[in-house]
Amino acid sequence: MLFPNRPGAWPVLACLHLVAAAMAFGASPAARAWEWLATRWPRATQTFGDWYPLVFIPALYAELAVLNHAVSGGAYFDALIIRWEQAVFRGQPSQTFAGAAPYRWLSEPLHAAYLSYYAIVFVPPLLIYLRRQRAQFQEAVFTVMLAFFAHYLFFVYFPVQGPRYLFPPPGGALADGFAYRLAHLVLESGSSQGSAFPSSHVGVAVAQTAVLLRFLPGLAPVLGVLTVGLGAGAVYGGFHYAIDAAAGLALGTGCALVAPALFRALRRTPDRSDDPTFSTAG
Repeated sequence: MLFPNRPGAWPVLACLHLVAAAMAFGASPAARAWEWLATRWPRATQTFGDWYPLVFIPALYAELAVLNHAVSGGAYFDALIIRWEQAVFRGQPSQTFAGAAPYRWLSEPLHAAYLSYYAIVFVPPLLIYLRRQRAQFQEAVFTVMLAFFAHYLFFVYFPVQGPRYLFPPPGGALADGFAYRLAHLVLESGSSQGSAFPSSHVGVAVAQTAVLLRFLPGLAPVLGVLTVGLGAGAVYGGFHYAIDAAAGLALGTGCALVAPALFRALRRTPDRSDDPTFSTAG
């Protein structure tokens, strides 16, 4: 909000962030208000306290375009990314992949895998939550939020639009597929410009796969297959440059590796994973 291209309503936006931060960190009087709510609706407040980081992801994502515009004034780094893409891959896979394999039997599963991102964000924490393993749930949420945070820093200070904004999508018979049409409809209705590099779709999916490897290893291979399909689908559908997916893989892996130690270092409450009072209702 200190950058010259900030929106006209920046005081309101800054105030909202300060209030949210005060509540998240338990600053007074937010702490007293939370305690008052907790005494009256303990289950609801505990459930909200567990889930609010994930609940607010759509709002955090939606403001990225406002924030990166405040920083860069609408300038994007696609030209640089395209040069990197050419140097690394000797071409532009986001523009040639679908043309080299224009098959609906391939397009539909890849677009469906790309859409599975929304389930990937929420389902692994939910499965852990339903097992009443609160410490594991908190670490899982911490891991995925760390991945989001790392990617969002890039989106604010190094915005890249991605090929979807610059080039036409794959067409022909592919455009008649249900998953193809749904993927484009979702992106057209809710994408945040400047949030392409690194691919948070890939990075978060990788982080969630690492979470399942630790806490629900039997399901990790399923998520691993979806993650591979998601990364391929992001490039095949022209949603991301291939280097976006590669960078997302690297950043998501790094976040997953440091998250357990960082979680333990920052944790202030005792381990309550075996607390008999913990329930899925809060």
